Amino acid sequence: MVRDQDLQALVEFVSDDPLVLSLYLNTDSTQRAKEEVRLTLRGLLRQAGDKAASEDTQAIERFFDFEYDGSARGVIIFTCQQRGLWKVFQLAVPVEDRVVVARRPYVTPLQDVLDEYARYAVVLVDKEGARLFMFNLGELQEAEGTLGDETKKHRQGGRAAARLQRKANEIALQNLREAADFTRAFCEQNHCERLIIGGTDENIALFRGLLPKNLQDKIVGQTPMDMWAGEVEVRDKTLQIIRAHQHAEEDALVERMITAAAKGEAGAIGLADTLDALQQERVHILLVGEGFEAAGARCTNCGYLSPDLTTTCRYCHSPMRPNDHIVDAAVRRAIERGVPVRIVVGNAALARAGNIGAILRY
Repeated sequence: MVRDQDLQALVEFVSDDPLVLSLYLNTDSTQRAKEEVRLTLRGLLRQAGDKAASEDTQAIERFFDFEYDGSARGVIIFTCQQRGLWKVFQLAVPVEDRVVVARRPYVTPLQDVLDEYARYAVVLVDKEGARLFMFNLGELQEAEGTLGDETKKHRQGGRAAARLQRKANEIALQNLREAADFTRAFCEQNHCERLIIGGTDENIALFRGLLPKNLQDKIVGQTPMDMWAGEVEVRDKTLQIIRAHQHAEEDALVERMITAAAKGEAGAIGLADTLDALQQERVHILLVGEGFEAAGARCTNCGYLSPDLTTTCRYCHSPMRPNDHIVDAAVRRAIERGVPVRIVVGNAALARAGNIGAILRY
C-alpha cells in the first residue's frame, strides 16, 4: 500500500550521483505470461543502460528472482542503493511499463495510479441487511456486514396473509434502516468520500432515501448485484464505475479550467503559464494529460521550473539546471505543497490546451 508519507519521502528525495532508477512494470497475469514479464523487465533495464548504477539494476533483478511471488498486477520500484533508497509497491492494479533514470524519483505515473484507483466504499443491500467494503488501489482494506430479522414474502390470499406481508415489509424497512445506520458509521470510521451501492433497483431506492444527506451526496454510482457477491466480482464491477466517475469528474475540471482561463479568471493553461502559477503558489488543482512529458530547466536556488532551457532564473537570477522531466517536477512541486494533482486520460480539450493546466486560487 502507498501511504502519504511514502509519497512525500519520494517527492523530497534527490541524488546527483548516483541517479535514481524508477521502474514501472505491468505484471498482470491476465495480460501477459510470466516469461513475457521477465523479457519486458530485461528490456527496461537495458533501456536504463549506463545511466543507472549497477547496484540498482542488480537489486531489482534480485527482487524478481527471489522475493516477487507473482501475485501483483503492477510493480513499482524506486531505488538508489548508495543513498539508501529502496521502495517497492506491489499493486492489485496494472501499471504502464516505464523506466526513468534521473536525479529524483519519477512519480507522475504513481500519482496517476493513486488518482485513478483512489479509495472508495461499496455497500451491497437487500431487505435482510448489508455488506460493506472499502477498496484502495484495487485492494480490499475493510469488510463488514450486518443482518437484521429474516423477511418472508407471503403469496397466499386472505386477510391473515396480507397482515403477515405487511409485517414482513415492516421488518424489511427496519433492516434497511439499520443497514443505513451501519453504513453511516462505517463510512465515518473509514473516512469515505465516494460510495457505490449494489442491489436491486427497489432496495437501492429504499436504502438511498434512508441515508443521511451528507452520505447521499457521496454516492457516485449504483449497480445490480447480489448481497452475497464475491470480493473479486464486487471489486471488478465497482472499479469500472469508479473509473467512469473519475473521468467524468476530470472532464468537468478541464472544462472549468479552460473556461476560467478564457475569461481571464482563475485558470491557467499550457506549460509556461502553469509553471508560473506553481511558482507563485496560486495553483488550487493541477491537471496533467496522461503521458505528457517535456524538458525544461530548474532553478538551483528558488526551484523555479521553466519550460525553456534558459540559463538564468527569471525570479531570483540564479543559475538554472536542465531537466528532462519538467512535467514530473511540476507534479512533485504540487505534491510538496499539498496541491491536488489529477492525471487526465483522453481529454481532447486538455490536449489542445497544451496537455497541462491549473485551476487557480485567485
